[in-house]
Amino acid sequence: MAAIAVSTRDERRIVRLGKRLGISSKAGVVRLAVDELERRVERQELGAAIRDYVRKYGRLDRRENAALGTAGVARYEA
Repeated sequence: MAAIAVSTRDERRIVRLGKRLGISSKAGVVRLAVDELERRVERQELGAAIRDYVRKYGRLDRRENAALGTAGVARYEA
């Protein structure tokens, strides 16, 4: 794969960040950044999937939990 052209300013930012993180190569900094961005996107997608599920099935789950809560579970008061 060919090198990626970046501005002088961006190159300085990459080098500075690499020093702060203890990463000796610019490619290492870029790899780390891409990994973190992938994790962030995966978390966002998971959050969206959970929100969709709750929107679609939340009422049913709450109804089922309420029914299970009153399904004859003995509760002893001290």
